[in-house]
Amino acid sequence: MQSVTERLRKFRDDRDWSQFHTPKDLALSISVEASELLEIFQWKPESTPVDEEMKRAIEDEVADIFSYLLLFCDKTDINLVEVTNKKIDANQQRFPADASRGIAKPRKEV
Repeated sequence: MQSVTERLRKFRDDRDWSQFHTPKDLALSISVEASELLEIFQWKPESTPVDEEMKRAIEDEVADIFSYLLLFCDKTDINLVEVTNKKIDANQQRFPADASRGIAKPRKEV
């Protein structure tokens, strides 16, 4: 991920776009791109197969989301791998496998 982040920084800096990449604007961009991903599926039945054209559109949006997320984490000094592992650890405690298997809604907090 470091090499991708470095490429993104260079791409941004070569264009003098860092001034526009505030945490707020990067967060907004993540949301916009996630909405564009949802738009690909809008009004289609769940059974719609992902064909090659749809897959290319999905790949473009996923790459945009990931790019903005990496830039957001870089700007806010967040180690994405570290915080994701912490979140997985917390969720393992919150949702034990034996009590959560096959259940779509979270258990009630005590």
